[in-house]
Amino acid sequence: MLFKYHHEKRHTRIETIMKIILVLIQILLMLLFQSALAKGPFDKKTPVISPWEIGFSTGVSIFVTSVNPESNAPNQQINYWHNSINPGVGLFAVRNISPSIGIEVNWLNTRLTGTWNNKYPPHLISAGRENPLTYNSQINQFDLMVLFNVDQIMLPGDPEDNSHFFIKTGIGASMIKDNKKFYPGITYTRISYALGAGYSLSLNERIKLQIGCTFRSADTDNLDGVHVVANDKNGQLVHFMKIFEIYNYSYLSVSYRMGNFASMKRKIILTRPNWR
Repeated sequence: MLFKYHHEKRHTRIETIMKIILVLIQILLMLLFQSALAKGPFDKKTPVISPWEIGFSTGVSIFVTSVNPESNAPNQQINYWHNSINPGVGLFAVRNISPSIGIEVNWLNTRLTGTWNNKYPPHLISAGRENPLTYNSQINQFDLMVLFNVDQIMLPGDPEDNSHFFIKTGIGASMIKDNKKFYPGITYTRISYALGAGYSLSLNERIKLQIGCTFRSADTDNLDGVHVVANDKNGQLVHFMKIFEIYNYSYLSVSYRMGNFASMKRKIILTRPNWR
């Protein structure tokens, strides 16, 4: 069966989520500049940083889109599904290298689900299955990311206050389990790339809350369980091999600071030389 791509209009639910994310980003930017203008430590005795943090997150995830970067693809982005929002939970550890940079290792467990959008022709795999077709992908995600404290980057040397804006990016592995078993006996572990942002609030010297969202791009055409064979711009049947897919995880996290508190800024002491 040949699939013909049609001009893609994002589903209303996806558009709404993207608008909400855009509004959240705008709010976070406002908080960032407010923090920068009114910056000051909430406790003069509060040290700059602790070396380690451990924590957990809970939130929701959703499949966003498939991306086809090949030049002969009729559409660069397409989504065949009415995607559902699903819960997720994660664990993470952070090693703070300096007040502005840290290294984060994390694990996320979530799932991606959705129902086939019937404005597209039925997928070949749907023969003998429920109508409309649904997918159910279990995700175990592992990431190694660099974490940036934007306040400290913009205003280096200032003592860390009780809130700041952060961004993080890195590389990871997406372990994908197709619970619908569209292609039995096949499992997938693929490289993925992450980009996220959020806002952090310290409740006290040990406990910190964070709200944020992270987009992950997995080097696979299997986040939604199925592979699509399609006609290119010339009408020829093509197996596109460079497709990657994106999903989002929006979360609230709690972390606990460990170790002795101390400033990681180097102190430079000037002394008068002794000429004797």
